[in-house]
Amino acid sequence: MLTRSLVLLVWLLLLFSPVAWPQQRPEPAVTDFKAQPLYRAASLTWKVRGQPVQPVTFQILRSDTFIEGPYTEIAVFQSTPAKASYEYVDKSVGTEAKYYYKLSIKETGEVLGPISTRPYFSPPATQPLSPPKHG
Repeated sequence: MLTRSLVLLVWLLLLFSPVAWPQQRPEPAVTDFKAQPLYRAASLTWKVRGQPVQPVTFQILRSDTFIEGPYTEIAVFQSTPAKASYEYVDKSVGTEAKYYYKLSIKETGEVLGPISTRPYFSPPATQPLSPPKHG
């Protein structure tokens, strides 16, 4: 009888004790997070893996000074069903500097980045210069 009670007690302890069971980390929901410089702007692109059952909330954070931060939220928006790739253009950059970006998925806590880019601060050439005409 004592053995049965002991087995039952051990079983109950194992069942209800807060044991940290090893869990598999889920695959990242977002891949290929990139930043490209534009004229007085930065283009951020990323892809979503699979088809999320529920929409997720993307939060874009930017640091204007250091890779360590501080980071400020510059945009928040929901994913769109059946959409596999996204782009956000940050037109709020100021002086010629390097900017650092992070992408956060609020529902999963997943954070990508930081990645950096330095926007162009001179307009792109639209046509080649031609020599002056003498006439």
